[in-house]
Amino acid sequence: MNDKTQPRSDKLYHVGCDVVNCRYHGPDNHCHADSITVESTSATRMSETFCGTFSAKLKF
Repeated sequence: MNDKTQPRSDKLYHVGCDVVNCRYHGPDNHCHADSITVESTSATRMSETFCGTFSAKLKF
Protein backbone atom coordinates (compact mmCIF):
# COMPACT_ATOMS: atom_id res chain seq x y z
CA MET A 1 0.00 0.00 0.00
CA ASN A 2 1.21 3.50 -0.65
CA ASP A 3 0.82 6.44 1.75
CA LYS A 4 -2.25 7.76 -0.03
CA THR A 5 -4.25 4.64 0.78
CA GLN A 6 -3.26 4.50 4.46
CA PRO A 7 -5.96 5.68 6.83
CA ARG A 8 -5.13 9.09 8.26
CA SER A 9 -5.37 9.68 11.99
CA ASP A 10 -6.01 12.97 13.74
CA LYS A 11 -3.67 12.08 16.62
CA LEU A 12 -0.46 10.28 17.39
CA TYR A 13 -1.62 7.12 19.10
CA HIS A 14 0.13 6.28 22.35
CA VAL A 15 1.63 9.79 22.61
CA GLY A 16 0.11 11.36 25.67
CA CYS A 17 0.23 15.09 26.26
CA ASP A 18 -0.80 17.11 29.29
CA VAL A 19 0.49 20.49 28.07
CA VAL A 20 -2.88 22.20 27.74
CA ASN A 21 -1.43 25.42 26.32
CA CYS A 22 0.07 23.60 23.28
CA ARG A 23 -1.84 23.92 20.01
CA TYR A 24 -1.53 20.15 19.43
CA HIS A 25 -2.98 19.11 22.80
CA GLY A 26 -6.31 17.33 22.35
CA PRO A 27 -9.18 17.11 24.83
CA ASP A 28 -8.34 13.40 25.20
CA ASN A 29 -4.82 14.28 26.49
CA HIS A 30 -3.12 13.00 23.32
CA CYS A 31 -0.86 14.80 20.87
CA HIS A 32 -2.64 15.76 17.62
CA ALA A 33 0.48 16.88 15.71
CA ASP A 34 1.43 15.10 12.48
CA SER A 35 4.77 14.18 14.08
CA ILE A 36 6.80 15.13 17.13
CA THR A 37 10.41 15.97 17.83
CA VAL A 38 11.92 15.24 21.23
CA GLU A 39 15.02 17.36 21.73
CA SER A 40 18.14 17.54 23.91
CA THR A 41 21.38 16.17 22.57
CA SER A 42 22.96 15.70 25.99
CA ALA A 43 19.99 14.34 27.96
CA THR A 44 20.65 11.60 30.47
CA ARG A 45 17.20 11.64 32.08
CA MET A 46 13.63 12.44 31.11
CA SER A 47 13.63 15.84 32.87
CA GLU A 48 16.37 17.02 30.49
CA THR A 49 14.34 16.44 27.32
CA PHE A 50 11.66 18.62 25.82
CA CYS A 51 9.14 18.59 23.00
CA GLY A 52 10.51 20.52 20.06
CA THR A 53 7.08 20.38 18.40
CA PHE A 54 5.46 22.55 21.08
CA SER A 55 3.62 25.57 19.73
CA ALA A 56 1.54 27.80 21.99
CA LYS A 57 -2.21 27.85 21.41
CA LEU A 58 -3.49 31.00 19.77
CA LYS A 59 -5.59 33.07 22.12
CA PHE A 60 -8.46 35.10 20.73
